[in-house]
Amino acid sequence: MMSDHIPTDRLRPAANPRALAAGRELAESMLKAQDWEKCVAACKALLKLSPRHHFAQETLATALLQVGDVDQAITAVARLLEISPRDPLHRLRLATLLQMQGRHGESLFEFERILHMYPEAPFVNDARTAVENLDRMQTQQILLMAAEQDDFRWKLERDPASALAQNNFHLSENGYESLRQMIPGTDEDGPERRNTMH
Repeated sequence: MMSDHIPTDRLRPAANPRALAAGRELAESMLKAQDWEKCVAACKALLKLSPRHHFAQETLATALLQVGDVDQAITAVARLLEISPRDPLHRLRLATLLQMQGRHGESLFEFERILHMYPEAPFVNDARTAVENLDRMQTQQILLMAAEQDDFRWKLERDPASALAQNNFHLSENGYESLRQMIPGTDEDGPERRNTMH
């Protein structure tokens, strides 16, 4: 039996082409003028008319970053990836913004996806370096937490994969193995690493 569910984007009436053209023109003019607050407003208005408008979504992410709203810029880039999931530059941008916000586990996850999805991309060496740096940064944070919090250290020794996931850490395979070697009392026959992201 076929589902009666129809995506809401398909239910939305098509936007008036003149309204779309005028909205894009306004967003472009605000972008050129670097009037970022008005650019944000223009892009949001354009996205109300056409939720999958690539230019509006991409420009919104840029404008939000310019006004210093990195959290909303991350949301905008994530939406951009929904619209254009195979664009490596959007994924690189998302990984970089997550790193800027100190969301190191999520950032490393995205950089790893870049390495997996685009092994021949010109920026692959930069992504690899970012993964190594994020591994190092998180390992320092993990060891500091283990020194300060007995419960975390106990969990880390017995079930490192679960301890890391519960605290929003994500390490590469190399980073995870290096960490296991640093943790005294780690059970070598313990649970395998679960590749999770929060």
